Amino acid sequence: MKEELLSNEELQLFKRRDLLIKMAMAIPFAAIAWRLWDLQVKQRLAYKELAKGNRIRLRSVAAPRGIIYDAQGVILSKNIPSFNLMLVREDTEDIQGVLRKLSETLKIPLVPMKKALVSKRRVAKYAPILIHKDLTWYQMALVSAYEEEFAGVSIEVSPRRFYPQLETCAHVIGYMNQINKAQIKKLPVNKLMSARIIGQDGMERIYNDILIGSDGGQQVEVDSTGRVIKQMKSIDPKPGLDIQLNLDSRLQKKIESLMGDYTGSAILTDPRTGAVKAMVSLPSYDPNMFSLGISSSKWKELINDPDHILNNKSIQGLYSPGSTFKMAVAAAGLEEGVIDATTEHVCEGVYRVGKTRVHCWKRSGHGSLNVVGAIENSCNIFFYKLGMEIGVDKIHEYGTRFGFGLETGVDLLHEKSGLLPDKAWKKRRFNEPWYPGETLPVSIGQGYLSVTPLQLVSYINIIANGGTSVQPRIASKIYQDAGTETVEETRRTTGFKPETLELLRHAMYRNVHGPHGTGKRARSALFQSAGKTGTTQVVSHKTRAKLQAENGEMEKRFLNHAWYVGFAPYKEPKISGVLLLENGKAGTYAAGLMKQIMEFYLTEIDPLPSLTLQPDDPHAS
Repeated sequence: MKEELLSNEELQLFKRRDLLIKMAMAIPFAAIAWRLWDLQVKQRLAYKELAKGNRIRLRSVAAPRGIIYDAQGVILSKNIPSFNLMLVREDTEDIQGVLRKLSETLKIPLVPMKKALVSKRRVAKYAPILIHKDLTWYQMALVSAYEEEFAGVSIEVSPRRFYPQLETCAHVIGYMNQINKAQIKKLPVNKLMSARIIGQDGMERIYNDILIGSDGGQQVEVDSTGRVIKQMKSIDPKPGLDIQLNLDSRLQKKIESLMGDYTGSAILTDPRTGAVKAMVSLPSYDPNMFSLGISSSKWKELINDPDHILNNKSIQGLYSPGSTFKMAVAAAGLEEGVIDATTEHVCEGVYRVGKTRVHCWKRSGHGSLNVVGAIENSCNIFFYKLGMEIGVDKIHEYGTRFGFGLETGVDLLHEKSGLLPDKAWKKRRFNEPWYPGETLPVSIGQGYLSVTPLQLVSYINIIANGGTSVQPRIASKIYQDAGTETVEETRRTTGFKPETLELLRHAMYRNVHGPHGTGKRARSALFQSAGKTGTTQVVSHKTRAKLQAENGEMEKRFLNHAWYVGFAPYKEPKISGVLLLENGKAGTYAAGLMKQIMEFYLTEIDPLPSLTLQPDDPHAS
């Protein structure tokens, strides 16, 4: 079939459409061509320089963490090299074979290394992957000596925190662990590499910002895949600042040795400045296990430990202070004018308030006593009667002046404030009124009242130094490039009358040196001291009697807690202390141990200029 030819009009229309289509296509191609010319010719040099910049990367270099020293310059926390096993998958043809050889040669488990590789499967094949951390020196030497046997394997050296004193000072120094997301957000950019492992407790946490150094950097040139082509200029990292503490590790170790198998707390301070010379919490732990990487099962074991091994009992343990609180009640009575030095109460061994009947520890009674005699003999009846006269609100008022119910402000985390009850607290807590009988146990340091060991030693410092509250301080100095910065003291006046505090000091002296003093086991032939024992119930007398009737012998966990607080030398105190022996039976046992602790301090740590002392009472006329 013959096709008809297009007419002239149809040909003209086709040509016009063809032209329009070609023009429409030519315009964007022209724009692209112009842009290519602009980039490749006109701006060639500028983009060449930019392209070079795109290949430059800054690799951060971690700075060494600051060192922590004790008062004598003994290292408590430092950095040591950690040898880590790295593997580049691209550099070995038989990954599984290399892993098996490493496991057999170095005696390390195979499965964790495989898991490490699987967890990093999306990482570039040329990038080194950590497959085992903290090799021993021998293991590191084996890999280095026979590196041709371990294709793709290398050793990376990184700093690891090390605690040479092991369990000594652990609760104060703290420990290091992986940084979490919340902590990362608070860090400046120039500390991110140096803070991959940071302080999580104790001094390591409190002074973390100054212990962390500033990152350095290494400029490297990389190709399009990120592989390093050339090393360029570098910036040295700036180490973190070093810290010196008031703690003396010799004293700390001596106290730990004397306490032996006891659990509890011991704190020694300078009553003039608040400097903490020792802070022991037992049982303790080795912070090195965190630096090495702690397993989830071990962590659960620690946090579920029945003795609360991770808790610093010196600031987190809450206990009834027992008779160590009697000086605070005495101060309230003296300041309010309810009693004076001559006021006497008769102790018949029992006291009744309504239907409530309470006893003195000496069931036969102490007879007639003034406040000094009541503290010397630790008479409960005297303080029951005094407490009822002044009331719980006045005990609260003057107890607050001594710092009870308040944090001391020590430079540690997680400090607890304890509880100093009053009528308003009872109403808030239970929506009930305060009953007169509830004042009785508070008057002898029990009932609702709870304190920390650090609060007790801070209270004793006020009595020892003449009325000034000094904030306890762990850190002493921070070493900076420009010099040493001393951690400042924080002081406040408490407003107690000098004669009140002098009477309390005399009473505490009698508790140690008096003929009937309950603290006479603290008496030393080397110096005079002042103190007070305390014994607090773990279970009631009724429960105790029932348990003894059933079992014959009391389990240790049901025995009373034993306290001793005191200071020495008596006339010019240089050291004050508190000792808590959990389930230690009676305060007399704590007094005996504190004698040895203070003798060690005043002969070995800060020796007295002369140990020849007068044996008679300095208050005798």
